[in-house]
Amino acid sequence: MKTLIAIITTLTLFMSMPAIAEDHDHEENGSLESTLAQIKQAGLETEVIRLRHRSQMVSAPGSVVFNAYKLADITTQVDSAIYARHVRLGEDVKKGQELVTLTSSALAQAEAEYLRAEAEHRKSKLELKRVEGLVNEKIVSQARLQQTQSNYQAAHANLTASKATLFAYGMNKTGINNLIKATQYGQLTLYAPSSGTIVADDFRIGQHIAAGTRLMQIVDESTVWIEVKLSQAQMSGIKIGLSAVVSTKNSKTKHEGKVINIHHRFDQTTRTIGVRMEVENPEDALHPGMFVQAEIEAGIAEEALLLPIQAIQRHEGNKFIFIEEKPGHYERREVRVGKARMGLVPIIEGLNEGESVVVKGAFVLASELAKSNFDAD
Repeated sequence: MKTLIAIITTLTLFMSMPAIAEDHDHEENGSLESTLAQIKQAGLETEVIRLRHRSQMVSAPGSVVFNAYKLADITTQVDSAIYARHVRLGEDVKKGQELVTLTSSALAQAEAEYLRAEAEHRKSKLELKRVEGLVNEKIVSQARLQQTQSNYQAAHANLTASKATLFAYGMNKTGINNLIKATQYGQLTLYAPSSGTIVADDFRIGQHIAAGTRLMQIVDESTVWIEVKLSQAQMSGIKIGLSAVVSTKNSKTKHEGKVINIHHRFDQTTRTIGVRMEVENPEDALHPGMFVQAEIEAGIAEEALLLPIQAIQRHEGNKFIFIEEKPGHYERREVRVGKARMGLVPIIEGLNEGESVVVKGAFVLASELAKSNFDAD
């Protein structure tokens, strides 16, 4: 039996709102515009339902790990000591931001060698220019010119080598160019290579650090990886690029992603194959080590009438939806549903293709129905 509820925007839920009261006066004059305004304020949205192909799904537990492609290790390339830290564990940093400053005797020696090489290079360049002028005036011989050119080339090679050493130690071009006017030597500041969060910070002020030691880790957690293991039977239909949805035990939030890698090695012990998904994590809700439940698309199945989970309301064990008969008039109708997947529920019985269903704000209508205690055949 159908229960017909005429909700023409005069619901008591809305009458307490001043803006709605004004529209109510218009509706008594038969204005459709006031009805639509009140429906909009209530947050009701409808959708004409069509048959859609429903994806087959594979469900499996998984764990969260960092997206390794967005993980950066901050290391020192020269033996040094920690002079100052500029950020702390858990802090968000921007690309190019100062992280830590080091002092190094090896770096100071390399800087001194660079300055000597630069002075020698400048001197040999001036000498070459002078000798070239004398050759043009036939004052000195070609042999003298060749010797001067050889000296210049050697000086240039020494300068290039000393500059390469400084680059290898972590200095940038600006820092090297500023050495000529520097008053302090042997200090090196490391900068963030990318934006992200400091997730490792393993050093102390004054600590001596060997070249190659990791000081920090920075990671961009806007996306994370989900690692799951599937049996051979579950792998049927799983392909790179297919959609996936991940949820945690204590949250109803769904995190959307896709399959990015299928491992090429079969685990002989567990008889499973590893599958990796990249999942959006804009609210920073997923962290490495967390356990999740993953639903992975595995091909296309039959057509079905699909509704968002929030369109389905429950009362005393029954499930029902609201059909929009005409603007402002909604019919409550019991339905039989299948298993929800990817946030969508298939309607097995009670809904026809082409009908307009409330897909957002259905709880408003359900609440009004409960308050009115209206029960009709």
